[in-house]
Amino acid sequence: MNTLGAATACRWSARIISTLLIGIIAALAIGEGMPNPFSHALSPIERFGFAGLALIALGFVAGWRWELAGGIASIVGVCMVFGPTMVNGRITWFIAALLVPGALYMASHLLRCGPPTASGDRPRSGEPGSSPDRTPS
Repeated sequence: MNTLGAATACRWSARIISTLLIGIIAALAIGEGMPNPFSHALSPIERFGFAGLALIALGFVAGWRWELAGGIASIVGVCMVFGPTMVNGRITWFIAALLVPGALYMASHLLRCGPPTASGDRPRSGEPGSSPDRTPS
C-alpha cells in the first residue's frame, strides 16, 4: 500500500472510531444524566475534566476536515481528562481508546503531507520535488 492509501486508511479508521466513541460518550451522558457544569458545584478538577472531554469531541469532529488540528486537540483533551479519571496510576481502556483517533488523524496528515523539513521551506522550481509545470527562468 502506498502512502496515500495508508493515509486514507488512517483517516477513515479515525473517522469511524471517533464516531463510535462520540456515540458511547453521548449514551453515557444521557444514561447517567450528565450534570450541568455551570449550575452544579463541581470541583476545579472536574471542570477541567469536562473541558477536556469537550476538547476531545471537538478534536474528533475537527479531524474530519483538519487531521492535524483535530488529532492534536483530541490528544490534548485526553491529557486533560487523564488526571481526574486515573485509577490506581493506570490508564483505563476507555481513556486509551480515546487516544487512537487522534493518533490516526495525525498519522494520516503525516502520511499525506510528509514529515516537516528542518527549514520549513518548499523546494524551489527546478529542484527535485518541485511541481513539473514550473520551469526555471
